[in-house]
Amino acid sequence: MGDLKVIENFRGVHQGKRLFLLASGPSISGLNFEPLQRRLVMGLNRSFLLFPDTHYQCCMDQRLFDLYPEMLKKSRYLFTLRGRPWGIQLNLLGGEGFSFDLSAGIYSGYTISYMALQVAVYMGFKELVYLGLDLKHDSGRTHFFGADFHSRNHEDTEFPRMLRMLQRGAQEAAKENVKLFNCSPVSVIDGFENITYEEALNR
Repeated sequence: MGDLKVIENFRGVHQGKRLFLLASGPSISGLNFEPLQRRLVMGLNRSFLLFPDTHYQCCMDQRLFDLYPEMLKKSRYLFTLRGRPWGIQLNLLGGEGFSFDLSAGIYSGYTISYMALQVAVYMGFKELVYLGLDLKHDSGRTHFFGADFHSRNHEDTEFPRMLRMLQRGAQEAAKENVKLFNCSPVSVIDGFENITYEEALNR
């Protein structure tokens, strides 16, 4: 694959494959991840606290580099934004848009799940299965690990625009015949087919 520190060398490397993406919603906390050992997996943000052995990791937030440097340094391939301490760095083009050419840059979509969607499409995956993409709190729990003070108001502020961007991302991904699946039992996102974790594993 050449220089694996350069995003261009990841273009199309998993053409036609399926990818599991681990978000951080509360619903992910009770899952058995043992079957994922035999599958291609991309971790998002703090998912490494539950399943550290992913092929890929995505993290935009500088705060997480400060909090979990050792965990993030263990990532095989970490996709992040320009200006972060390490990783495969991508130019931030803005909040709203969709990039098919990551050598030019990427859009945040206000959520790491949207960044990961663009990375996965660029890598050639044709089926993306999200776990923990809840966009909903659970009795005060903002994430699988408990409550994050910085996310306490997200149901009113961040989740609506994340939802809007993920729906836009689904429309863009469809242009490349990419199918999106959501295994969250609590969220419905237009353009994502809701299936159970067990159904995803048996596809």
